[in-house]
Amino acid sequence: MASIVVTTLLTSGSATLLASAIGIPLGAKCARRGGLDGLRVLVRTLYGLPPVVVGVLVYLVLSNRGPLSELDLLFTVPAMILAQTLLVLPLIWGGTWSAFDAITNDHREALDVLGLEAAQRLRIEVGLVWRGVLNGVALGFGRAIAEVGSVLMVGGNIAGQTRVLTTSIVLETSRGDLGAAVTQGGLLLVIALAAMFTIEGVRLMRPRNGSAWTSPETPGSLAVAHQGHAWATINVERDGVNVLDLEAIEVRGGEILVVMGASGAGKSTLPRAMAGLLPDVDGLPVKRGPGGVGRVAQNPVMLTSHAVAEIELVDPARLGLLEDVGLVDVAMRQAAVLSGGERQRVSLARALALQPSALILDEFTSGLDLSTTLVVEEVVRRVAKEGAVVVLATHDLAQARRLADRRLLLAAGRSVHEDSEMAAMMLGEVQG
Repeated sequence: MASIVVTTLLTSGSATLLASAIGIPLGAKCARRGGLDGLRVLVRTLYGLPPVVVGVLVYLVLSNRGPLSELDLLFTVPAMILAQTLLVLPLIWGGTWSAFDAITNDHREALDVLGLEAAQRLRIEVGLVWRGVLNGVALGFGRAIAEVGSVLMVGGNIAGQTRVLTTSIVLETSRGDLGAAVTQGGLLLVIALAAMFTIEGVRLMRPRNGSAWTSPETPGSLAVAHQGHAWATINVERDGVNVLDLEAIEVRGGEILVVMGASGAGKSTLPRAMAGLLPDVDGLPVKRGPGGVGRVAQNPVMLTSHAVAEIELVDPARLGLLEDVGLVDVAMRQAAVLSGGERQRVSLARALALQPSALILDEFTSGLDLSTTLVVEEVVRRVAKEGAVVVLATHDLAQARRLADRRLLLAAGRSVHEDSEMAAMMLGEVQG
């Protein structure tokens, strides 16, 4: 009995791990890409893939006339693992795909800007929706451990070698030993129950508050110099409506360009376009990742559990930036309990950890009081003084006056001349 249990766990566990190694990255990639409704329907159709069909296919591939006959794997545990992997892969692929769909566009854009390697990005995405990913893996394991048809066909139910609990139950039933069959069935349920309790325990885990943290020295340089960039046109159309229709737009290294406009004028779309986050607009000619574009979105998001982890995601040597933006006291506080203003400053510190050559800011102080706003504005001035491009979208007239080296005024997606009556209204200047 012990060998049967070991073979059961080896076969089902290995198949679940292999299917997870394939299905989780596929789920993440499909969710990232979007627009794959046909493929999603196909994957969900394969949820009901008959085990005997998988068994026949694997048998044909591994048999004497099959393309893999030289491996001599038929009626072995590896053959059973292969069959179960193919059987549970659609469940894990589709289940994790649904989990990754919960990642917001704001999170995806934050990850895009960081320029992470594929493996690191996948790890962060799994961390954002790990409970849903575990549910997908649990579905796969549940089907694997309860499966009988395919492993019976390709494993042969050989005593001491390929016999698992499900095939043993079938054998004992055919012999008329119903007592042994019921006992083994109960044992199978206990194993499945223990596995699901383990998965559920992990899924319900709550992140703990971080321990005390001492800020290291602040990095000397915040940014790297960039010569600037010019666009002959920036045109963004959504659902037949021109969101942006601009000509001769220029950003220059060492200056702060302030973008202003009423709600719906396009002042949030333009920074996204400049950061290279819109597929139909070429962004700044800088690489992603260190030395590239740093961005603080209007609705900033955190990618990890606390502020320290956010900086370590980019460069642990830049942890001193948290002191620059006044976050030392909350450096290890869980992201879920941070205020909106604290998340904005975490996002700014994460952007600066890249030591960017272009810093793109969208209403980056909307959640801050005046004294804290002045502190982070001084940090932004330092970035510009070091020669980087700085683009700031804001509705705060006072902030615009404090920071702007140059202004770009927008109305209905078009630029407005500073001498016009519309510009005077937008800037709150008295006419007459």
